[in-house]
Amino acid sequence: MDSTTLISLSLCVAAVGLAALALPLVGQWRQRHRAERTIDAALSRQAAAATAPARGAASAPANAAAAQVQSAGARIGARLGGQLSKRFDQRWLASPLGKTVVTAEEERLLEQCGFYGDKARAVFGGLRLSLPAALAAAVFAGHLPASLMAALFWAFATFALGFLAPKWMLRRRAQSRLRRLEDELPVLVDMLRLLQGVGLSIDQSLQIIVAEFGSMLRVLGPELTRANQQFASGRSREQTLQRIGRLFDSEDLRSLTTMLSQVDRFGGAVQEPLRQFGLRLQEGRKSRMKEQVGKLTVKMTAVMVVTMLPVLLIITAGPGFLGVMRMLSHMSGGLK
Repeated sequence: MDSTTLISLSLCVAAVGLAALALPLVGQWRQRHRAERTIDAALSRQAAAATAPARGAASAPANAAAAQVQSAGARIGARLGGQLSKRFDQRWLASPLGKTVVTAEEERLLEQCGFYGDKARAVFGGLRLSLPAALAAAVFAGHLPASLMAALFWAFATFALGFLAPKWMLRRRAQSRLRRLEDELPVLVDMLRLLQGVGLSIDQSLQIIVAEFGSMLRVLGPELTRANQQFASGRSREQTLQRIGRLFDSEDLRSLTTMLSQVDRFGGAVQEPLRQFGLRLQEGRKSRMKEQVGKLTVKMTAVMVVTMLPVLLIITAGPGFLGVMRMLSHMSGGLK
């Protein structure tokens, strides 16, 4: 191995180390850029909503009749298709096979991942049965010419892994959404405190947060939207908020929903409790960040040992090692 190869190898290893160090910075930049785009989109929607009534007033009478006919036909077709699909999903989920494939734990995981209703559970159950069966049949057909026992073993193993893989993926997605919820909770508390400071009620504050900043809250936004829909359909605010608190395994979220439910039920000033609750969340977030920084330091030490230390050894000890090899080769040539 000559010096050019050693230098190239050291530069490649150094590039890998620098890429590993730059990954967290790239992630932070992407998150900041996404937040800026979300705020710009919200402002543009407000401007478009302000100018839309003036432009639509002129063309509204001409298109009203055609739009009513089209919407009526679309509603009838969608209603019939939805009723048939819902009836099939309910029958399949109520069957013994459906109860075995989609248990109560899977239903909770689906709701934690943001998938609600019988349609989501039926699709999950169908994929959980059809995909492993197809993979097992393909593996069985591939191993059948060699040995029947081997084909049966690999088909059974493939079916078992394919049957358990969707649940593992759901659990990982639920854990990821829970971590994201912990990051979004201080933002929600600050928004509520600001809106309460200008004199809005809890219902008005939640409606504004969902309408204007729901896209920023990737986890809490859809959950609050569903809570507002349930509240509009007749449920109490306490029931809709407690559903969110029971859904996610977060003590801070349960405390927030309990406080909002009590304020909505009994009334009272909520701005100061929200400020104190936000400070407590910030302290907890700082503690978690310090813990993550400590873990990251240990991980980066291993990365630096694996990537940077070989580079330093090659750069510092490489020329000396090559000189020793040349000297030994010259000595062996002189002895011959």
